[in-house]
Amino acid sequence: MESRGDRLSRAIKGRGISKMMALALDLDVHESAISRWRKGGPMSLENAARISEVLDISLDWLVLGRGEMDAHSAETLAAEEFELVQIVRKLRRSALMHLLALLDDVTQSP
Repeated sequence: MESRGDRLSRAIKGRGISKMMALALDLDVHESAISRWRKGGPMSLENAARISEVLDISLDWLVLGRGEMDAHSAETLAAEEFELVQIVRKLRRSALMHLLALLDDVTQSP
């Protein structure tokens, strides 16, 4: 059975995150906390909830190992929307900002 630390590592990799410092800043924790959690160290429910929010993963999956990592998203999004979300998650921050600007321009056009 996959441990919580293994699930966290899989979620981080699945979201294309390679810089733990950036994730630590998003979570408002020290980088060493992420390392401890990935090794199975204790994690508060508040931190687990924040991780779930930042990584957009199922809290149930992260904490208890129930369901799937993206179960919460798959249930509420159409297949095309879910595919788009998966692609957007892989973008670098600069590419994401350009995409958002483009989408804003497209939706503002008469």
